Amino acid sequence: MRSALLDAASKLFLKHGFDRVTARQIAVAAGTTPAMIHYYFVNKLGLFRAMLERVIGPVRDMIAGSLQGGAVDPAVLIRMHMQTAAANPWIATLIVNEVLAEKGRFRGTFIREFAGRQAPLVIELLQRARASGNVREDLDVRLAALSLMSLCMFPFLARHVAGPVLGLKLDEDEIERLIAHTARLFAVGTTPPGRATRPEHRA
Repeated sequence: MRSALLDAASKLFLKHGFDRVTARQIAVAAGTTPAMIHYYFVNKLGLFRAMLERVIGPVRDMIAGSLQGGAVDPAVLIRMHMQTAAANPWIATLIVNEVLAEKGRFRGTFIREFAGRQAPLVIELLQRARASGNVREDLDVRLAALSLMSLCMFPFLARHVAGPVLGLKLDEDEIERLIAHTARLFAVGTTPPGRATRPEHRA
């Protein structure tokens, strides 16, 4: 039932926006009652947190686990982030409407519980890549982390504009090309001079 509530909420939030969807609508779509939302998540904000954790948590855990074994190829991180964003289009919609908007009601929650936990791992990944000589030694890892996340997320944040303006469908094949392009672009910009870039890793 918990999973059914998360699935129903993600579909309804994507279609109507967070504020326009009621707990009752989510419960009906999941085949249960609003009391179950309170039982599992307390309220809609708790449901929002759980939705994000379900899709972002595995990416964060992958980075943390990989870092325990040594350096991590940034291309692997790029692939996981972009595959996650592509498979869950509601993430970009909620970030635009509820986090980036001037009065985004979930900005603090997003910073504290998601971006604030993920960013240090991305920075550590880039620090290790720099220490191992896989990226430029003069790289500012904080700015590089911002660039990496921008490259991963902006195509999905701007998909409703990029589609008609650039003729992008962002279907499965095009997303694969976009991931490979993004990994290559980041590698070319960060690889030490005179060192060949590696092809983008595919999971």
